[in-house]
Amino acid sequence: MSETFIIDARYLDPDHEAKAPEEVQGEIDEPIWLHVNVAGEGAADRLAKAAPYLDSAMIEALCASDTRPHVEDFGKEYLIILRGMNLSPGAEPDDMVSLRIWSDGKHVISAERRPVMAVRKLSERLKVADKPVTASEVVISLAVEVIANMAGPIGKLLDDIDELEIEALEGTPGDLRARLNSLREHVLYIRRYLVPMKQAVMQLQGLGQDWAVAEKAIRRLRHAGDNLARHIEDLDAAREQLQFQHEEMVAATSDKLNRNMYTLSIVAAIFLPLGFLTGLLGINVGGMPGADDGTAFWWVAGGCGAIVLCQLLYFRRGGWF
Repeated sequence: MSETFIIDARYLDPDHEAKAPEEVQGEIDEPIWLHVNVAGEGAADRLAKAAPYLDSAMIEALCASDTRPHVEDFGKEYLIILRGMNLSPGAEPDDMVSLRIWSDGKHVISAERRPVMAVRKLSERLKVADKPVTASEVVISLAVEVIANMAGPIGKLLDDIDELEIEALEGTPGDLRARLNSLREHVLYIRRYLVPMKQAVMQLQGLGQDWAVAEKAIRRLRHAGDNLARHIEDLDAAREQLQFQHEEMVAATSDKLNRNMYTLSIVAAIFLPLGFLTGLLGINVGGMPGADDGTAFWWVAGGCGAIVLCQLLYFRRGGWF
């Protein structure tokens, strides 16, 4: 197969030497963090061979095409589904990638279908630190990295919303409504995954205490949970801000339409008596006054002008314009 199955592998036991992912072959029973790509064909079979301690339900969950953030406690095993920002170039902010994690306290199997930058960052940091970590510390660190990577894209999204509001207030030309709808869609999609993520992180905090994880790691996870809650609050505020901007745009469009209709009403009111007069004089019957008078046209034109002038004075005194 063309896709790389094992993306990264790190032994969690200091007695085992680190190996490159391509050197990890066959069944792996030692304490290890294994990160795999489950997007390719036959990924489930390869995962079953590499980790025989996984049952079919866990393999199916790790290879699922659609997931929502949650934590499942199976007693001695844990399944953790997270959603992180897609930091690939050109990716939309709401195009969130899924990270699936399974652990039994000894092994950690994490899986992706699209690149998850949080995994790469954690792997590089562990290589630099060059010290053993426990399975629970890997799980918590992955959750912390996923949340940490949200700050940049969400901050840019909020900046775009502020910029749109400034352009709307300044009357900058352009299709602001299409941009507003796009930003609203981004906010709703991101919030859709962050709310269950908050609950999942709270469950992870409880699991961390059960795992007897170091207090420092628990504090990092708690701090990450606070940041996640703040992101959700920012998105809630952004949603209200976008709703207010939408109402302002609708009101501005309504005001413009009303002004146009008002102008047309004045024009129609001015030409209504003129239309009646010219229609009356245009009937083809005998006895029409001035039919044989060469100056009659100018008298009619002058009378129409006088009518228009009187109407304008009346509208002006009435405060129509």
